Amino acid sequence: RMINDPKSQHYITWTEHGTSFVVSNVGEFSRSILGSHFKHNNFSSFVRQLNMYGFHKINRTPRAQRTSTSSQTWEFSHPKFLRERPDLLDAIKRKALEPDPRERGR
Repeated sequence: RMINDPKSQHYITWTEHGTSFVVSNVGEFSRSILGSHFKHNNFSSFVRQLNMYGFHKINRTPRAQRTSTSSQTWEFSHPKFLRERPDLLDAIKRKALEPDPRERGR
């Protein structure tokens, strides 16, 4: 929903082919958009949630050219998160937590 919300289009958009999405101006995205869709406005928490659901960050900026987090453009993809395939959304599931190896044998 967030990616298709007209209020969000300055900060989060589909890539040209609709196989990934881009978050730009992370600081403003966090302040203006995250709080209206989540119970926080912390970009790191947003990224952690994406990772828990199997999304991956795509690095297109060479490491030497990267600047502060707030001015970076971040791109994420998931094989079942596609612009033209909303029917696949139900297949995106949170990853199961790995059991703590210290808990074995107790």
